[in-house]
Amino acid sequence: MKESDEHKKAQAEAAEAGPVPAGNGAGGNGSQAGAAGAEGAAEAGAQAAPSEVDLLRGELEQMQIQLAERYDAYLRLQAEFENFKKRMHKEQAEQLRYAQLPLLKELTQAMDNLERALAHIGSQGSQEAKGFAAGIELVVKNLGDTFERFGMQRLKTAGAAFDPTRHEAVSVVETNQAPDNQVLQEFQAGYVLHERVVRPAMVSVSKRAGGAPAGADAESPKG
Repeated sequence: MKESDEHKKAQAEAAEAGPVPAGNGAGGNGSQAGAAGAEGAAEAGAQAAPSEVDLLRGELEQMQIQLAERYDAYLRLQAEFENFKKRMHKEQAEQLRYAQLPLLKELTQAMDNLERALAHIGSQGSQEAKGFAAGIELVVKNLGDTFERFGMQRLKTAGAAFDPTRHEAVSVVETNQAPDNQVLQEFQAGYVLHERVVRPAMVSVSKRAGGAPAGADAESPKG
């Protein structure tokens, strides 16, 4: 009797409580677990997205570095090309400036022969010799003018200081009438084309007699 009464009492309490809401019990716990799993998957996806962005950002940075390196290489190549063009223009201008050098150098030999002939004829003293000398002098002048038009000048020698880059000393003369290393006489003319020596002048050079330096004054010994 007691069990029957207790059973009836439990049924009555259950009736008073009403029906069990859907989702409670085992079924309800499964739904909650499914929702929690979906939320976890969403959070995992959200965490995975930044790593992909970082990967793309890294690739972009690498591409920017490569682009900067290639741009620098392009600038260096362009600068080298400009320097090459300038060097080629300079070399071409230099070649054009001295293009006549071989011919002018050969003509200096003709000038030497004309001057020797002029000196020889001038020593004759006859009227006929003077006529020849006048004609040769005219040729010498014309040839000298041609040299100057092409930029070639005759080196100055008499009384000039000896310059080993422009003069060739064929003799040394001891004298007290001139300072050391002064050009005394020219045996063959020298020429310079622009800044380049075509050939040095052959000269004689002074040397102080007795080895005393040029321009030195004798000093009385001091007590």
